Amino acid sequence: MAIWDKFRLDGRVALITGAGRGIGAKIATTFAEAGADIVIAARTEEDLFRVSSEIKAFGQQVVCSRTDVLEKSQLEDLIGEVAAHFGRLDILVNNAGGYPPKPFLETKADEFDYSMRFNVMSAYVLTQLAVPLLTEKDSSGVVLNISSVVGEFPAPGFSAYGTSKSALSFLTRELAQELAPRIRVNAIGVGSTKTSALEAILT
Repeated sequence: MAIWDKFRLDGRVALITGAGRGIGAKIATTFAEAGADIVIAARTEEDLFRVSSEIKAFGQQVVCSRTDVLEKSQLEDLIGEVAAHFGRLDILVNNAGGYPPKPFLETKADEFDYSMRFNVMSAYVLTQLAVPLLTEKDSSGVVLNISSVVGEFPAPGFSAYGTSKSALSFLTRELAQELAPRIRVNAIGVGSTKTSALEAILT
């Protein structure tokens, strides 16, 4: 058996948020290459269509959902789309998130609140909505949260983003305890990754 065979996702359905660009887009196309059918969610239709065409090139089914993860009603609609098209969900990737570095004294309370809602609350709400689908079939479900190393290692300018990602990492550990054994919950604490989100600071 080849190493690649150990990572096959044939017959699985994966939902990835923030899948229009960067890390989320690459997760979506990689899961498709591994044999999964994909639901991609993002705010920009043009990005969704581009990633969708890459997924279809692997012969997998794909559903595009224009979704703002800050709106609960849209998250409810998103889960409804997954259920309507596939009737199951095996993998949820909470990838949508972000916030630019900004000095603490210049970060307003509403900006801090936005970072917490974008990076933590959106994952909390969507995971809660997804649990019934993740546990509907006999196979175990998976939740993967995309966190950040700045949630573990403090750095100047990341009081909002770092705190929210730290909270996401802790939420991951909490849910891993509570949702086991039917659902496995993990996080990846990524470091600086060369995507369009970093174009403003890369030289």
